Amino acid sequence: MHPAYARINVHDAGGMAIHLPIADIGPGPPRMTVVAGIHGDEPSPLLLVDRFVTALRDVELRAGIRVIAAANPPALLQRTRWSSWDDEDMNRVGDGHDGPALTRRLAAAVCDAATGSQLSVNLHNFVMRTPLLAIDPPGLSAERRVRHERYIEALDPHVVWVFEDTPESVRTFATSLDAALERRGVDTLAVEMADLPELDEPLLARAISGLMRLAAVCGCLDAAERPLRRTTVRVHRKLMRSPGAGIFEPIAPLASPVEEGEVIGDLIPLERPGDRVHVRASGTGWLIQRLGRRFVRPGDMIAAIGLRL
Repeated sequence: MHPAYARINVHDAGGMAIHLPIADIGPGPPRMTVVAGIHGDEPSPLLLVDRFVTALRDVELRAGIRVIAAANPPALLQRTRWSSWDDEDMNRVGDGHDGPALTRRLAAAVCDAATGSQLSVNLHNFVMRTPLLAIDPPGLSAERRVRHERYIEALDPHVVWVFEDTPESVRTFATSLDAALERRGVDTLAVEMADLPELDEPLLARAISGLMRLAAVCGCLDAAERPLRRTTVRVHRKLMRSPGAGIFEPIAPLASPVEEGEVIGDLIPLERPGDRVHVRASGTGWLIQRLGRRFVRPGDMIAAIGLRL
């Protein structure tokens, strides 16, 4: 089925219109909404939704699917996490209805566009090389937890990043776009993937298959005949940062098991070439994320260890 494209006007600034682009596919109101481009430095979801919409052209849909491919156009055009117009993080302003800032207006438009759907799949990417990763948020009710597990099973990610139900985690998620949609009765599933230069075809194929199965769960299409890989691991995530400036050179392969203290990469110092610094795993588990070879500054994210649950 071919999508119907539309634009929701959000703001006019000096004659320049800012609008939210919408693509609706299938009959009736949308039962599933897929949101990409929440942060301007996360382009990978735009490629994924393009492939997803292309795949839907050859599928007979029973209910509507809505795609918001560019939720934050100003930030995307600036290629920054958030827009310099107001320096607000779209994923930390709730439903945006408590202020006039452009980012809040865009967040409000996204929430309004997704309201009424059964499920909103909110797509992000990390700068580090990352497998298909779903987030298990804190603070879900028992009934909602059952549905969330069903969505994760359908997506079939490589990794589930589990957040503990601590007061700090609950407070952090309470201001998110996901939480705002949950308060409106829309189930949400947050999904992370690799940055665009690291995004490979096997990951894209697995993500598209997962989105198809999620559409089937929502009743948008018949059950997809795509076998599950069932290699998902559930972990707590422990972030590692660069101890200095220089070139990070990875050694341990992504998704490999690691022991605390094991060398996962080297840092070539900015001022002392030939004097490499070993970067060692900060915990025992799996190497679920890491940078490729690139220049880093002190404190930059270089890896994440998935701690065994």
